[in-house]
Amino acid sequence: MSQQKQILLIEELGTPKAQFEKNVKQSKLNYEIIWEESAATKERVEVLVMVKRKLDKDYLQQFPNLKMIAVAFTGYDAVDIDYCHQQGIAIYNVPSYSTNSVVELAIGLTIAVLRDIGIGNTLIRNQGWALKPGIELHGKTVGILGTGEIGIATAKVFKALGCKLIGWSRSENEAFKALGGEYISDKQALFAAADIVSVHLPLNKHTEGIVGKEELTAMKQTAILINTARGPIVNESDLINALEQKDIAGAGIDVYAQEPINHDNKLLQFNNVVLTPHVAFKTEEALIRRMEITVKNITDFNKGAKDNRVG
Repeated sequence: MSQQKQILLIEELGTPKAQFEKNVKQSKLNYEIIWEESAATKERVEVLVMVKRKLDKDYLQQFPNLKMIAVAFTGYDAVDIDYCHQQGIAIYNVPSYSTNSVVELAIGLTIAVLRDIGIGNTLIRNQGWALKPGIELHGKTVGILGTGEIGIATAKVFKALGCKLIGWSRSENEAFKALGGEYISDKQALFAAADIVSVHLPLNKHTEGIVGKEELTAMKQTAILINTARGPIVNESDLINALEQKDIAGAGIDVYAQEPINHDNKLLQFNNVVLTPHVAFKTEEALIRRMEITVKNITDFNKGAKDNRVG
C-alpha cells in the first residue's frame, strides 16, 4: 500500500490551521497536511505551501518527489523558477486576494503623510497640541506607476477623492483611460508632474530599481512617494538621499529593500515618512481569501487546470 502524499506548509498563512484543514477536506484532496518541516517525510512531500520564504535549488532538492509549489502570495520571485522549470515543478500564485487591502493602505499612507497623522499622534501623547497645517488630497495630481489591477483600483479611489490621474505602465490599460487617466510615456515626466506617486508594479528583472535618483530628483519638492508594491522597485539609498536633500516632501512606505527593516535604516529617522511593516496585504479578510485560493490552486493542479499557474 502506497503511503499518503504530503502537503508541507513552511510558513504560516495567517488563518487558523483548522480552517485550512477543513478546506482541504472539503476539496477532497487526498493529502496528509504537515505543519512542521521536522515532521515531514521528504520523499512523500508533493506540495510545498509558502508565502515569501526564499526557495532556492539547494532547499528544493530535499524533496525528490515535489510536484507543486503553492505560493500563498501574489509575488513569486522568492522561488527558483529556473530549477522548477527544469524539474517540472508547477508554481501557482494567489493574485487579486488583497487588492482592496492594498488600495486602502496606499490611500491611508497618502493621507497620513499629507496630514502629519503620525506626528500629530506623537505630539498629543506628549501633551502637545499645535500642529502645522496639513495638505489636502483633493485636487492633487496622482501618478499611478503600474496600471494593473491594483493600480486601477487605487486610481478609482484617488479619483473619487477628487484627484487628477496620470499613469505610466509597460502597457496601457483601457480601464485607466476610462477613469480619465492620462498616460505619460516618459517615466521621468510623470514623476515631475505628479503631486503624489503611488507605486503598483510587480517586482521582476525589468522593475527592480526602476525608481531611482533620476525619478526622485525630478519630483516637485512638495511631492510625496507611496510604495505598497515591493521594496526593491525603489532604490532605497536614492530615496533616503532625496529625503535628506529635501528633493521630496515625504513618503509612505510599506515595503523595504530588506525585511524586516534594519534597526539602523535611515528611513526610521525622518518624521515626514510614515512606515508600516509590509502589511498592505494583511487584513483578516484578505488572508482568508488567500487561504481559500491556495487550496483551490492545489485542487486545480490535481485536476490539470492552469488558472493561477505562473511557472
